[in-house]
Parts: sequence; structure tokens; C-alpha cells
Amino acid sequence: MSEYSGTHKEEEAVEPIDLMHLLGGMWKAFCRYFWLVLLLAVLGAGGLALRTYLTYTPQYTAYATFTVTSSSQGTYSTSNYYNTATASQLETTFPYLLTSGSLSRIVAEDLGVTALNGTITASVMANTNLFTIEVRSSDPQAAYDIVQSLIENYPQVAEQVVGITELELLDESGIPTVPTNTVNYVNTAVRGALLGLIVGVAILFLIAVSRQTIQRESDFKKRLNIECMASIPQISVKRRAKGKTQAMVSIYNPHISQGFLDAIRVLRTRIERDARERGRKVLLVTSAAPGEGKSTLAANIAMSLAMDGRKVLLMDCDLRNPTVHEMLQLQPGKGVYELLTGEAKLDEVFQYDKAHRLYVLPGGKPCSNASEILDSRQMRELLSSVKPLVDYVILDTAPVGMITDTAVLAPWRTAPSSWSSRTMPRPATFRRRWSSSPRAAST
Repeated sequence: MSEYSGTHKEEEAVEPIDLMHLLGGMWKAFCRYFWLVLLLAVLGAGGLALRTYLTYTPQYTAYATFTVTSSSQGTYSTSNYYNTATASQLETTFPYLLTSGSLSRIVAEDLGVTALNGTITASVMANTNLFTIEVRSSDPQAAYDIVQSLIENYPQVAEQVVGITELELLDESGIPTVPTNTVNYVNTAVRGALLGLIVGVAILFLIAVSRQTIQRESDFKKRLNIECMASIPQISVKRRAKGKTQAMVSIYNPHISQGFLDAIRVLRTRIERDARERGRKVLLVTSAAPGEGKSTLAANIAMSLAMDGRKVLLMDCDLRNPTVHEMLQLQPGKGVYELLTGEAKLDEVFQYDKAHRLYVLPGGKPCSNASEILDSRQMRELLSSVKPLVDYVILDTAPVGMITDTAVLAPWRTAPSSWSSRTMPRPATFRRRWSSSPRAAST
């Protein structure tokens, strides 16, 4: 607490973004949630295509192109100039005539409808007297009828603005048969899939940025304020049909990678140094959830210490799912459960594993009331009985994130050796076997 007292002021510096670490986090998130990214891409493609299909309305365009001539007489050049100017003036005044509604009313009355089902536009080819009217409508017949009515009625409406004009039809579309706004559903689906992928990448980015968990050794100090003793690489092994591993992940296995062996040696060295500094010899190994390798780690720590010439006792305290005897390929039988419940004595349950130079107390029969059994005077007395006889006691416990077995057991790993045992005396046979067992050569 002293480091936070006095006038010391904590200033939390803004942590720079590690791009490679961020990309690595996004890749891990993708490996775990790749199905979500694919699902978003599929939903994006299907959703946009469906939306386009449901909202699509085909539009048909009918048009007519004609020349604008004046009824006045004059020279060719003057007449041509006037006709060109008149066409340009018609293009300028056309939006006004449509907005005023006069032309629309005349055309609607001519067609016998209350409102025109179409959009009307007009344009003039530059430096010519060619005038084009286009009508766009969802009904091809209505588009064509509106064009014909415009050709017939437009001159009389425009007369009030530009004078008397005559329209000479040059070309017309007839009744349109093909929509002008065709839809490419493949391109629409591709755009939707890209949109879904972008959303998926954004989600992966948020997961990588907001994930507050242990990903690097430095995260232990930053997030938990504790030091990381070692980082053990993950080992992938083949599995048999029944689900058991083909070979134990062990420092004795010649097929295990050198990185795993070096990491266990580093962990062993740091454990021994910490044990000397703190005067402790009981080590509790647990994990947050099942399947994270805590039993494998506990066994390898015990084997590594035994390799270094230490007397090591490995106790299986995961009484709900004891597996230590299976990992070490020992014969099943009575264990810690029977010992703590008074069904067996210490000499009857402990085993010596010659292959790995370990003394082992297996878990025994699986039980459902492990918390009550471990949180007992018998457990404390068991620890006080075995601690003087060994250099280290390794406790393989249940996952701490799911049940309370490990939480109730944790305080008893510091049980003093001076506690007397009334119900479980240290057997002489146990001491004789320790003294007669071969000490492993130091590696």
C-alpha cells in the first residue's frame, strides 16, 4: 500500500497501440468468430438483394425528337438562328411550364386521367433546333401516351412564352418494352456481402480492442499486479478414438518440443527460488476452466523438480474428476478421498512412480462433496503429515472459476509442519520408503 500513499500521484499514461498485437488479436477473434463474419456476409448479400427485389419498380422511358420551326418567314440563316434560339428558349421555359401545372392539366385532360403517371423532361441538342421530350413511367403504355399528348399540346402552351412554333417529329420510341432501370442482382449481392464483411471486421476490431484479458506476460503486471513466472507454450497432440491422448504431454516424451522443455525448466528454477525466499514447499496448481492443462502442468512441475533431485509428492486434489493416475499411467485405487474420509490409511494410498521418480497420492473415487472434504481438519493434518517428509508438495486442484474446491483448499497449503496429527499419524513405512527410494540425478 505504501507505493500508493503520500504525495505520489498516479498518472495513467496512454498506452500506444501495438499494431501487430492488435492484428494478432483480430486474427484470434476471427479464428474464434469466423462463423459470425461469414454469417454477416451472407446476411448482407441476401438482405440487400432481397431489399432490392422488394423495392424494385421497373421504369420505362418513351421519347420523341423533333425540330422546332417558326411560322415567320425570312432568310435561311435568320430562320435557322431563330429556330435554334427558340428551341433553347423552350428548354429553359419547359420546367416552368411543367411546374405551373398548365401543361400537365392539359395533358391529363387529354388522356382522361386526374394525374400523370410519369416524369417529363426535355432537352435541346447544343447549337441545333433539335428538341427531345422524354417521359419515364412504370407503365410503358402511359409513358408513350403522355409523349404523344405532349407533342400535340405543347406548342399551344408554349405560344404564350416564345410565340407560334411548329414541331416536326423526327423520331419516337414507340411503346417501350425494356425497362431503363435494369437491376443486376449479382452485383447487388456482392455489395451486400462486402458491407457484411466490413461490419464483421469492425466487430473483430472492437473485440480485439476491448478484450481485457491476459494475452502477454506483461498483462499480468498491468492487469493483476502480479509477476508472471513463466509462459508455457501450447502443445497439440493426436487423440485416439476414445478421446484419450496418444502420448502424455511430458518432459519425458521425446516428441515434445524443446520450447516446452525449456519453459518447464525456467518455471522450475523460479519456483525453487521463490520457495527458498518465502520458506514454502506446497504448490497449488489450478486453472480458470476445465481443459486448460492444469493437471498436465502440475505433473510436469513435479517431474521437473524430481529430475533436479528433489523429493516431490504429487497430490490429486481434484476429487470431482481425479485424473493424475491416468496421466501417469498408474493403477487406479484408493486415494485422497478415501484417506480423508477414513476409509484408508496413508500407507495404503500413496504410490511411487518409478518412471517419473515421483510419489503420488491419487484422487481416489470421484465425489460430489469435494468442498466439504477438502475444507476439513483431516486435510490440514494430511498436509502437516507429509510436508516434513518431502521437499515439495504439488496439489493438482479443481478449476477455480467453476467451483469452490480450490478456494477452500488454498489457505491450507501454508499449514505449519508443527501441527500434530491425532487421527492420521505419519507412518513409519512411509518414511522408510522415502529414505530407500532412489534420488534422481540432477539435470
